[in-house]
Amino acid sequence: MTNISYEHAAWPIRDEIVRAHRSQWERLAMPGTWLTGAERVAIAAETRNAPNCTLCTQRKDALSPYTIEGEHDSLGVLPEVLVEQIHRIVTDPSRLTRKWYDGLIDAGLTPEKYVEALGCMATTIAVDTFCQGIGIDIWPLPEAHPGEPTLIRPPAEVGMAWVPTLTRDLADGTAFEWIYGARKRVTNIYQAMTLVPEEVRGFLGEMVDAHYMPSQWTGDPDDLPHAITIPQIEAVATRVSSLNGCFY
Repeated sequence: MTNISYEHAAWPIRDEIVRAHRSQWERLAMPGTWLTGAERVAIAAETRNAPNCTLCTQRKDALSPYTIEGEHDSLGVLPEVLVEQIHRIVTDPSRLTRKWYDGLIDAGLTPEKYVEALGCMATTIAVDTFCQGIGIDIWPLPEAHPGEPTLIRPPAEVGMAWVPTLTRDLADGTAFEWIYGARKRVTNIYQAMTLVPEEVRGFLGEMVDAHYMPSQWTGDPDDLPHAITIPQIEAVATRVSSLNGCFY
């Protein structure tokens, strides 16, 4: 088990960030909804490997990534269709298209596995870039736990996105009402992974609550438990999104 601790970091790290990283690093290794623990850890490993891929570098430099054919430099653990998803999202997210997504589905990847893999990637990237940002080594990946996925699917439908999502209306009266709870305002980002509710609970719940702003935040700037203000947070987020080519 990886014992995540930031006690030797150059800056004090808030307790909720430490708790979130420990909890989600452990969850990464557990059987998920559609993926085994071993598959989830393999996705995290491939997420780290993607920037080293020659094919991805060539595609990134090309006028269109779809003009370059070849094989990914993968770790050889995951199916090629999952490797394609991971590598493209990591290395060239601003040029993803609906046709590309449909191609993954036609090749055998299910929307449910696509979304869960995305959650694993997001968790890995969030923890890794945090470590890099404070100048420490990234953590070893956790050991996978045995067990089978739950295969629990909410009544999500295709509507606002390429993948099915569970809107508040669809969640009302079901076992998934907790996703929205008492939230008065629900962003598209929050709904993005609702096809796999546990990824909402883990990444958009615990991780985003710790790093961005708590879901129960009242809107009063004096109640935000951060060292910087909301405008400062948004300014940093905007700059990072621009540098990463991350738009929606």
